[in-house]
Amino acid sequence: MRGRVVAFLGVLVGAGLMIVGIVALRDTGDLVDSAGQLEAFARTVREGEQLGPRTVGGMEFEEVRRERGVVVFQRGESLHGPYGYAWSPQGDPGRVLEGVEWSSDAVEQRFEHLHGAFYSWQARR
Repeated sequence: MRGRVVAFLGVLVGAGLMIVGIVALRDTGDLVDSAGQLEAFARTVREGEQLGPRTVGGMEFEEVRRERGVVVFQRGESLHGPYGYAWSPQGDPGRVLEGVEWSSDAVEQRFEHLHGAFYSWQARR
């Protein structure tokens, strides 16, 4: 019986990872298609500004904010924390934003280069 439960859990984990991968690839395609409009908008966001929900480049965001020249476009929130994209023309946003706290409960931020000055962003609690 235990073997069946472990196998079933393995199937669930595999399916979950596949779904996450499909969503990530779809979102990256959306980002590449919208990159010009997102960059133009990012250049208008002032330092320290925190904007509420909006649509930019055909993509919906819950929040857009700028810190140290990095503009973060928050798409939503998962079980672990907020996620979205970062626009960082000065390079790796993790290095640029080192020591910046977005909120009292986000303890770790991860960035992965996607395209041009754009990175995926995930804050983990």
